[in-house]
Amino acid sequence: MHVPGRPPVMLDIVEEHFDELDFLHEQREGNLFTPDWRLADLAWHEERAEAHLDGLRLAESWAVDIAEPRLCSGETATALAATLVLCADESGAHAAKVIDALRTADPPVVDGIRRALRHGVPATIGPVLRELAAARDPLRAAAAIDVLAFVRTKDVDARPPLDAPVPLAFELAVGAAGRLGALDAADVAAALERAEPRARRAALRAAALAGVPRLAELCRAAATRPTDPDPEALSMLGTLGDAADEAILRAAMQRPELARTAVAALGALGRPTAVPLLIELTRDDDLGVPAALAYQRITGFRDAFGEKPWPRPEIGEGEDENEDLPPAPDAIAADWRRREAHLAKDRTWQFGAEIPPDRLPTSFDELPLHARADVYWRLRGRRVTVPDVELEAMALRQRL
Repeated sequence: MHVPGRPPVMLDIVEEHFDELDFLHEQREGNLFTPDWRLADLAWHEERAEAHLDGLRLAESWAVDIAEPRLCSGETATALAATLVLCADESGAHAAKVIDALRTADPPVVDGIRRALRHGVPATIGPVLRELAAARDPLRAAAAIDVLAFVRTKDVDARPPLDAPVPLAFELAVGAAGRLGALDAADVAAALERAEPRARRAALRAAALAGVPRLAELCRAAATRPTDPDPEALSMLGTLGDAADEAILRAAMQRPELARTAVAALGALGRPTAVPLLIELTRDDDLGVPAALAYQRITGFRDAFGEKPWPRPEIGEGEDENEDLPPAPDAIAADWRRREAHLAKDRTWQFGAEIPPDRLPTSFDELPLHARADVYWRLRGRRVTVPDVELEAMALRQRL
């Protein structure tokens, strides 16, 4: 299509660029802490997204025409993509639309906008974020403070609204408080009383990042209480814990509501002393898959899973087919016989790499993203001085 004063484009290609940008960022957000990606995978994914954004930049006003109506369509990833397009013009000519949406749009749209602004704040939007950080609306305030903390803005005066009743606002607020070092043990204890698992998880990660004192003690107390034990606290104990916490994780396996979390936490704890139990559990109908994953996480063994039986067993009415591959107990046991002598039992291991107690491992950027994050939170939670790594930033910014 050619219109005087506008670059000649094929409009359906421009729309495809936008749809792909939307899709790729949705995938990226869902895989930031996944076991299936490493930092190199994240970088490759981001390069694809950037190529589509380049195509939209070249389309100029045509891309703006596509992005404007989609900014407030109600989808988080779509709002993210639209914000990237509207903020791509360095003149800031279209930033006013983003500002209006940030002030008035529904939570999913605000969430998409703040995710986009994390990766670049136009000069015209920076002062607005500072203004909104002091707003009475906890969602707007939390979203603004989230961006300011994420890009490491100095002298952020507003306190994150940690009393926000809306779960999304609380998650953003507590994450920002962790980045700003504005959390204490009382804040974390209060967060662990919240009903939403995502909120408790966000609080624990933020507390580890901030190096909140006695965080492991708080996790032990919440994970072992007689009634309503907290799976999120148990999971974080696997990240933060020491050798003595292996006994707590083993005991938690006797509680049905905690068993799968406890097995996964043994993998995060990374102690070879747990391996014989994990090998035994690979034959368990309920815990076999998480046990094989935990073994894989400690050792890096790639062939911990076998093939599905053929012909497939019949599926009962109303039941879904299990998509997990079955564990391979014999292969795991044989691998451990070869590997056992090389993994010191008094050390911590992740995917076959030794994790030092006082610094990031040399393999840090090669670890799967979930293990990489846990290693980082472990050191920060123990108040070890390590480089400032923003685990949700673009991969090139994260590389050490």
